[in-house]
Amino acid sequence: MDPFLLMVIAIIVALLFDVMNGFHDTANAVATVIYTKALPPQVAIGMCALMNMVGPFLLGTAVAKVIATSIIPPERLTIAIVIAGLMGAIIWDLITWYYGLPVSSSHALIGGLVGSGLAAIGISGVKLGGLTNIVLALFISPVVGIALGLAFMYLIGRFIISRMSRERAHSIFKRIQVLSSAAVSLTHGSNDAQKTMGIIAMFVAVTYNSTPVIEPWIVVACAAAIGLGTAMGGWRIIRTLGERIGKEELSPSQGFAAETATALTIAVGSHIGAPISTTHVISSSIVGTVMAGGTGVLNKEVVLNILTAWVLTIPVAAVGAAISYFALKLVGI
Repeated sequence: MDPFLLMVIAIIVALLFDVMNGFHDTANAVATVIYTKALPPQVAIGMCALMNMVGPFLLGTAVAKVIATSIIPPERLTIAIVIAGLMGAIIWDLITWYYGLPVSSSHALIGGLVGSGLAAIGISGVKLGGLTNIVLALFISPVVGIALGLAFMYLIGRFIISRMSRERAHSIFKRIQVLSSAAVSLTHGSNDAQKTMGIIAMFVAVTYNSTPVIEPWIVVACAAAIGLGTAMGGWRIIRTLGERIGKEELSPSQGFAAETATALTIAVGSHIGAPISTTHVISSSIVGTVMAGGTGVLNKEVVLNILTAWVLTIPVAAVGAAISYFALKLVGI
């Protein structure tokens, strides 16, 4: 196949993954603000889409550079490997969306790249040092989310809610929760859209035998794709985060605490180039806010199902990517 045509096809697949990422992860920012009734659903999703588009332009491209250079050795990279990795991630995202499970598109993408790299090259097809650092960041971030969610909820309850009526506290946090929700969307766009930027930079580098560079047109295309996916809304996962993690619906103060914890964690990750999962951080932050009221109010069955899906994400995406790679080879790609 003509190398340029193959690159174009690959970029389209990457942007489809970016759309799926936005669709799958809409819940990250809007579940809390919808279920606390701080914003109507369509307004919340529209704001989320806009902030996801703006995010990549404000917080740099450090994450994209990590994705482009730290998983598969650039000199061993082929477009078929990356397309297969994306396909493995898309398949897992679709499965988990159907079951309403808030899993990480970041984990799925990394698992997909690992699976296709191993299928194509073997153990030398994966940079173990770079992969270790990425996976470490992905696993530490939920712990940070729980801790910050719990801490923020404790501070809010101790110093704000205890000093006013419940109704007044709800009214105040409904208003300021709009800002915290926007901050989550902004940081989600900055971190998650960058992963696809790194992928597209790989395609261009392979086609023209050059070093991966994050060009301005890549930033624009990925920002638009993730914004489009976000605007479509992922209602199955929104319901899980808004209704099912706790045995009671989230309060506005819980929503604010979880969103603030998430936005802070993701902003730091984007700044240092750590491709962490917004899904994992917001889910764990919500768990932290619920735990502030006692672990007895957690819906443990739902939390266990989510954790199981998290554990399965990398291996299942890797297997899907490996199968996709062999299928691509059969059709001559």
